[in-house]
Amino acid sequence: AESLLVEEQPLDAAGHPDKTLLLWMVKPEKHPHKPDDIYTCPDYTRGSHYTGPTRVSLADRKTGKIINTIEIKQEYNNGEDSFDVPYAIRKGYQYAVEGHPKAGEEAKPHLLLLKDYNGDGKALEFALFDAEFCMGLETTLIGYSERQGKVIQYPIRLTEEGERRATESHWCDYLFSEKPTAPGKWKYQVNYSGRGGDLEKYDIRYSPEKEAFEGTHTAVSGD
Repeated sequence: AESLLVEEQPLDAAGHPDKTLLLWMVKPEKHPHKPDDIYTCPDYTRGSHYTGPTRVSLADRKTGKIINTIEIKQEYNNGEDSFDVPYAIRKGYQYAVEGHPKAGEEAKPHLLLLKDYNGDGKALEFALFDAEFCMGLETTLIGYSERQGKVIQYPIRLTEEGERRATESHWCDYLFSEKPTAPGKWKYQVNYSGRGGDLEKYDIRYSPEKEAFEGTHTAVSGD
């Protein structure tokens, strides 16, 4: 009774007509964006949005039962169990919008826009984005695992230069906003040197056997 269904995406086109994905929130707060206000960088992934605990569930369309649910937490902010989900946003940013809104107008976004992100030839995944600042874009990938028969949030395991063990997260800077160099492979860099940071280099690929993204992260000093 205290939850809000934000969007539903059946998996018919992906060959699973008996399954559907549900994006929902628990007691969210509503934050409309004033039409005359300019968009600041965080608005690129928020616009007019809900804030609150966010969940993605896989449901059986025949029985109406929930198969499993994952929690979308801000692992980059001490695991905060809250997320900003746009319900209206301007076109031209990370989320596709419905219809053909005029410049500066907000429209309903299609958040559960299924694509083949992992390069396996099946459009079963969607990405979520969080632009906290003008530099830096947190991205995560969620999708239906045919092997496990449930919805998963894909782990990302990165080995830092000079380290032997990889660190695991479900979020990675810019990853799912970048164009892959080949199906399931990414090689890109983010330059923070102009802001007193480093040149961040990423080399990442998808492992079908592990259903995870693995690779290396190297930070090159801008000094």
